[in-house]
Amino acid sequence: MDDNNNNFLDKNTLTAIVLSVLVLVGWQSYMGKKYPNAGKSSTATNQEAAQKTIAASSRTQGAAPDAMEPMSQEGAAAEKDQVVAAVTMSLDFPNFEADLVSTGMGLKNIKLKNYSDRKGQKIEFSHPQEKFGSYATLYQGKPLNFKVDRKSEKHFIGVAQVGQQTLVKEMIFDSENYLVSVSLKSINGQAKIGETFETRITSKVLKVKSSMFTPAYEGTEFFTINDGSEERERLDIETAYSENFEKSSLTSIGTQYFAVALNDHSPTIPKTKVTYDPEIQMASASVFHPAATQGTQTEIRFDGFMGPKKYDILNSLDPRFVQMINYGMFSILSKPMLSMLKWLHNLFGNWGVAIILLTVFIRLLLLPINVSSLKSMKKMQKIQPQLKVIKEKYKDDPQRVNQETMALMKKEKANPIGGCLPMLLQFPVFLALYSVLGQSVELYKSPFIFWIQDLSYQDPFFVLPVAVGALYFVQMSITPQPADPTQAKVMKFIPILFCFFMITVPSGLTLYFFVNTIFGIGQTFIFQREKQKAAA
Repeated sequence: MDDNNNNFLDKNTLTAIVLSVLVLVGWQSYMGKKYPNAGKSSTATNQEAAQKTIAASSRTQGAAPDAMEPMSQEGAAAEKDQVVAAVTMSLDFPNFEADLVSTGMGLKNIKLKNYSDRKGQKIEFSHPQEKFGSYATLYQGKPLNFKVDRKSEKHFIGVAQVGQQTLVKEMIFDSENYLVSVSLKSINGQAKIGETFETRITSKVLKVKSSMFTPAYEGTEFFTINDGSEERERLDIETAYSENFEKSSLTSIGTQYFAVALNDHSPTIPKTKVTYDPEIQMASASVFHPAATQGTQTEIRFDGFMGPKKYDILNSLDPRFVQMINYGMFSILSKPMLSMLKWLHNLFGNWGVAIILLTVFIRLLLLPINVSSLKSMKKMQKIQPQLKVIKEKYKDDPQRVNQETMALMKKEKANPIGGCLPMLLQFPVFLALYSVLGQSVELYKSPFIFWIQDLSYQDPFFVLPVAVGALYFVQMSITPQPADPTQAKVMKFIPILFCFFMITVPSGLTLYFFVNTIFGIGQTFIFQREKQKAAA
């Protein structure tokens, strides 16, 4: 065998090596010119794409992101596999503070600066076991990893990737009104039908001890506007709860004074699921928007509210927010009452004085009806002997008794219903005022005088409830008694019932009844004195 045939460095081998090197160098030069970013890391590529998207979003100022450049397929795949470390930004506004977390781009540790509970702790909406915070964005149950850029003190833009889809989330804070306006937009929809984006709001439910001396108006509730109708659910602290709503434009979690809420303005009305877990005492609401499918765009817009349910603020933002305040069936009276109370408070600087003056105004308004009622009761007392004669004379003929009784009342112009009319008219006023004093945060922890340091809470020493019961007893003793003996006996128990009822209502409402009863006693004395003068 020829030894030259076994030599590795023969002429043919050297020629092949040189040609291979030339081809490799030429190929790399050609690919470098055609794909200038091929040599960069996937992280650098993603950062450049994200910056382009943020810049485009900033230029459009909320317009649909048609002009944004989609991330390359190589970059999207790399972003999908990349683990993004969570970043937390502290937000410190005049009215509230919170932490903005990049994972989900939600708000944690939301605390109100100017309000505290009755134990002195700041009002807080967050729950310690909620991982991502309120208004966080999840896709198919998993939080999106946003790269968040702070454009200004109140303006944040985040960019995230879902497959080949670029998502831009914008948050603009209106700290004076406890509001954050949120939008989420995307291009190049790749989702399958049925896939959703989820936005969450959560709150810790405080346990209220239940007893006969516990205010009945304390507690946490879900509120939802579903397909135009209001849905309320007061939570039982010990019982789990879950409910689905198909078309919910507004959802909130809160007490009668404070709430965290989501008011949706998206093109598609979302679905909502509300749940309460009694083991950890967490109430949460998940709002679901459909994800963009092939050839469509995602567009989600909503306002997030996290603050006191002050009527003026809520009404200026959106009348739907006002519906969170539970004024009850007599809201048509509650709203003007609140307006008048606020006007009186602005004049005198004390909510207790405002309640007293409102009571006087209501008494004057109902004065003609009260006088008519007293006259009617006097007339019924006057014809009692004649009514007894009719009952004895026609005791075997009930129909004749009714006929003769009606004829006598018509002749004497006595109306048995007239005595009850003022009470019937005051009942809506009472319920409306109960709602105003029990639901209006304007009166929350507002002092009056001496031992009453919170007109929105019950009298701590039960002084006013006992006083109301005693005054009511005096009023009943000087008021003409009902003709029916059984009814008269029942009426004697009303002061006791009132006394126990007043124990659990706001002291502001008890103050109203205290002043109202004093005026009632004075009115009865004056009426009786005038009758005596006329008789003389």
